[in-house]
Parts: sequence; structure tokens; C-alpha cells
Amino acid sequence: MLEQRKVVTAAPENSETPLDKVCSWVTPNRLFFVRNHFAAPAIDLSTWKLTVEGCVEEPMEWTWDDLAALSERSVFATVECAGNGRSFLRPAAPGVPWGAGAIGHGEFTGVPVRELLERANIRPGAVEVLFEGADEGTESDHPALMHFARSLPLAKALDPDTLLAFRMNGEPLEPAHGFPIRLFVPGWYGVASVKWLRRIEVLDRPFAGYFQSVKYTVRRPNAAGKLETVPVSSIAVKSEILRPQPGTVLGLGANRVFGVAWAGERAVAEVEVSVDCGSSWQRAQLLGPRVPYSWRLWEYRWEVAEPGSYTLLARAIADDGQMQPLTHDPRNGGYMIHHSRPITVRVVRSRRVEDQPSDADWILYDMNAYAEENTRFPLDLELEFALGEGI
Repeated sequence: MLEQRKVVTAAPENSETPLDKVCSWVTPNRLFFVRNHFAAPAIDLSTWKLTVEGCVEEPMEWTWDDLAALSERSVFATVECAGNGRSFLRPAAPGVPWGAGAIGHGEFTGVPVRELLERANIRPGAVEVLFEGADEGTESDHPALMHFARSLPLAKALDPDTLLAFRMNGEPLEPAHGFPIRLFVPGWYGVASVKWLRRIEVLDRPFAGYFQSVKYTVRRPNAAGKLETVPVSSIAVKSEILRPQPGTVLGLGANRVFGVAWAGERAVAEVEVSVDCGSSWQRAQLLGPRVPYSWRLWEYRWEVAEPGSYTLLARAIADDGQMQPLTHDPRNGGYMIHHSRPITVRVVRSRRVEDQPSDADWILYDMNAYAEENTRFPLDLELEFALGEGI
């Protein structure tokens, strides 16, 4: 039986990537996590339109055929929900009780947002770009009907890697992932990548919508040193131990610790592993390409000579030197949960690890086929993957 996403809530769907089944650089579409705030809207492609308006000289309306005629660009990136790992917080934080699987990595193809904005001729004084989805609903503290909407700083909206995406891993977007068009903001938390896109508005002032100023916010010091509320944006550096799982019983000898690490807009430069609850750290072996936006697989060969209970930790280091912390920042509330999470395992004398192929041996076949070779080409090269289920 094929693995499926782990359902956290059914209506609307919020489901996790089964990280314990990860065996390649790219997450298959059917396993890629889903985060929905409201029910997925039913969209008829023949009548669907995308409007571009606001602080522009030439407001425009785009049909599907109009967008399909423009030049495409493809970007590989890791996407993570800002609340990923929330269920591990103590005390508990409000919101969807995500485990570790509100994350995935894939190839997104579409049209750069800047293509549309440049044609609309942005006026002087523009500071942000608002993106509104077709999904709508209410929240307990916002009973009025609203569409899901988020904004980006103008510079981020004009970045050539910020896309109006219509394919994911070579396949058309599924309804759960935003058919027919979604915004895709590589390196930023998934909340920024508005799904079922229907309207773009260039703004001459900061956007203060519900999902920008009430939800998906953290506290940060301003220039005067006072804490202020700001929307979440770039993904923080983070690693996750995938194998062994908590509570696993291991044997003496060479055990292998395997995981993934990511750093948002930056590349992962290093991963360190501790087998003594952080008292000492050893460098893990990194697998696959070192590129911005994308996670890296890693492996550590752990030689165990004595039985007992061990607490494992992993921490990632980004290429700008930023290191994953050991504790959660309370200013983040229920978001940006990127501290190292301890994994406790037991090693027994009655069992001994036999020499066996590592995770790397069976993963690298998949990775080399479509990951390392593809890094030799520009990210905007038109790439098609058709191995069923979107890679």
C-alpha cells in the first residue's frame, strides 16, 4: 500500500508529509504536506481570471491562456509551514497541532510575478504587493467573511524566483495545492505562497490584513529596542532527525543517524550531531547539492560501544553562519519552531548492528538521477519530471 499524507485535520485539510518515509531529495506530490485555512474553492479554468491592480499605471486582467503564453521559470525549494513542530511546544501553543511533517521539497514552475508587474507599470511610492486567494471563510476571532491574503515587500515580489506557479514537480497543481495558480515564494514560510490566486494589488502602504497582522506574526525589537509585531517571512535554519525514530532500540556497533536540514533563502553549510544531549558535537556527512532554498539530506555514522539510553540532537548551520538554536524563542509564539528537538533511543547489548548499506547508498540513486545533475543547469531551465506521482 502506498504511503499517504498524515491527516491532522480533515476539513479543511491539513496533512503532513510522512518524514519517516522520506527517501529522495524531492517530495512526491501525493506526500507533500497541505496547509489550508478554508475549504478549497472550486475553480473553472475557462472562466478563471487574475487581476493586477492598485498602484499601477495599467491595471490588467489575465486569463489562463495569457499566462501560459509567457516564459516559464523553475525553482527547487523547501516549503515549510510556519507552525511546523507546534505540537512539541510546552506549554502548548494554539493552532493546528503539527508534528514535524509540515514540510516538503519540490520543483515549482511558473511565471515570475515581475513579468506581470512590469507590464502593469508600477507607480512611484509602491511599497508592497498584496496577493489574494479565492478561498474564503471566518476565524473564531474574525467572524466576518474574508479571503486568505498576504503581502510581500516590493523587492521580494520583484525577485525573479518569486513565481506564479502552475506546476509542481512537473505536474499541474492539484486542487489541494492551489490549482490553477498559486504564488510561490521560495525561502519564505508557506503562508506567503498564497494558493488559488485571483487578485494582485500593488500597495503604497503596508498591508494590515488578518493573516498579516493578527496571525502569522512574531515579536521582534525595532530600531529603538522595543518589541513590535512583524509578519513571519524567511524560513529559519533547521534540521530534523528522521531515523532513528524516538524510542528505537538499537544495537552495539555502527548505527546510522539520518535526517534533513534547511535554511530558507540560504544554503545549508554544515550539520552537527550530538549523541550526549548536546555535551559534544560531531560533523555529519552532507548528501546532495548545496544550493539556496533547498534542504540537504545528511547522515552520521555513530559508533556505539556501551549499552544505555542516549539523547540525540542535530543542529544545522547556514552558509551565512546562522546556527540552529537549542531552545525555542518565546517571542515566536507558535511559529518559527526551529530549535533542535531531542530524540531518545536505547542501545542494548543483546543486539549488534550488522554491516549494512547506509541510508546514503539507497538514497543517492534517486538523488543523483534528478538532483545533482540538474544543479549543473540554471534553475529556470525548463525541466520535466514524469516518473508518476510527480517524481
